[in-house]
Amino acid sequence: MTAVPETPTSTAYQSAGVSAPAAPTRSPRHTALALAAVCLGFFMILLDGSALNIALPAIERDVHGSMAALQWVVTIYTIPLAAVLLTAGSISDRWGARRLFVCSLAGFTAASLLCAVSPNLSVLVAARFLQGVAAGGLLPTTLAIIARTYPDPIERAKAITVWGATGGLALVAGPIGGGVLTELLGWRSIFLINVPVGLITLHLARRYAAETPRRAAHPDLPGQLTGIVALSAVVAYLIEGGSLGWTAPIPLGLLALAVITAAVFLTVEARTSHPMLPLAVFRRAAFSASVANGFAFQFGGYGMQFMLAIYLQQQWGLSAERTGVYFLPFSVAWVFGTIVLNRRLVHRGPRFLLWTGALSSFVGTALLLGVDGRGTWPLFVAGTALAGLGCGVFSPSLNAAALLAIDPAYAGLGSGVLNTARQVGMAMGVALLGSLIGMHDTLLGLRVSVVLVALCFFAIIGLSIAYVPRKETD
Repeated sequence: MTAVPETPTSTAYQSAGVSAPAAPTRSPRHTALALAAVCLGFFMILLDGSALNIALPAIERDVHGSMAALQWVVTIYTIPLAAVLLTAGSISDRWGARRLFVCSLAGFTAASLLCAVSPNLSVLVAARFLQGVAAGGLLPTTLAIIARTYPDPIERAKAITVWGATGGLALVAGPIGGGVLTELLGWRSIFLINVPVGLITLHLARRYAAETPRRAAHPDLPGQLTGIVALSAVVAYLIEGGSLGWTAPIPLGLLALAVITAAVFLTVEARTSHPMLPLAVFRRAAFSASVANGFAFQFGGYGMQFMLAIYLQQQWGLSAERTGVYFLPFSVAWVFGTIVLNRRLVHRGPRFLLWTGALSSFVGTALLLGVDGRGTWPLFVAGTALAGLGCGVFSPSLNAAALLAIDPAYAGLGSGVLNTARQVGMAMGVALLGSLIGMHDTLLGLRVSVVLVALCFFAIIGLSIAYVPRKETD
């Protein structure tokens, strides 16, 4: 198995078979526009998913599909997105992250147009699948382009904070913007708006984003195929297990397929001379800790939002609009933590931001253990606000810590691994916590779910203190 170099020296690039020309000298305007391109691409991916949930009832009325069938409009996007992340990260390192970003963005824009003009549910589902594949190719390239555009670690961390803030804004703007667009122009406008934004982003990326170094390596087709099948089966098991039951025949079959193909994938990657995922990347404790932190963050942060939204509507009898109002402190605190606090404290290094942010989220989650009836709403607001503030502070540093821990020649692969862990964590959090909140004893289900979320944030504290560098230059 090919060893993965750990330091960004020219010798390391040569040993990895990397074409690594010196980073071009670029004006601040060019680097800012390159950052704008990747942030817009990232914004489109997240906004599309978060806005669609609001539009599902309108789609149901228009295309006359059952709500159960419409769940596939959401699911069919998630599965390929998670499944192709590893492959896309590896391809971007060999092919060039900018080239893959442009191709994936063009595919996402075209698929969005197809979604907007879909005459029936079947075409819409097929178009959403294509969107998911394109999004899976787009996501890992964004961080790789940032790493290339900002070689200085401090400046890179600031750029990643902007990238993270973009994601936070998309998650807040998605439900609001989706509701407004659906009411004023219809559900198709949610997809149609991606077309002009996509074209603008394509122009910015082609003109201002620099190409990343390329690794000379042979395609690992067995690894790519088994990796895609394993990840698809894992995400499908989590989704179907949450709705059909974890021991139902279909989820169990998916779990068996996931275990078998994952074992084959690891065997192939350990033995091939040109692995898609060199297992040596996990020898770097800081990188492995960053990947585990990414999983814990998505499981806790996004799983918590999902299960609390269900609890408020089912147990407190709130409408979807009122539920959104209760979550405003969470969303606002998240954005404030990312845009203001993270940027002001970035000089303290990723370790400080990770453990302090996770501590805030842990304390906020602990407050949620006191939530019961509607009279406990102050605890709900205070707990979710502290949790959101902490997530906003530490979530951008997850990406910064991962990029610091892996050679720049493998930036696309590292981003792919991290984002795969995050997507699987989110799917598992939504499925598991959603099933717990559906227990006969709902209050017990809520308490167990909150404890699991708190453990995730506590794990981030411990892993960060133990393994993440104190400073960007450590």
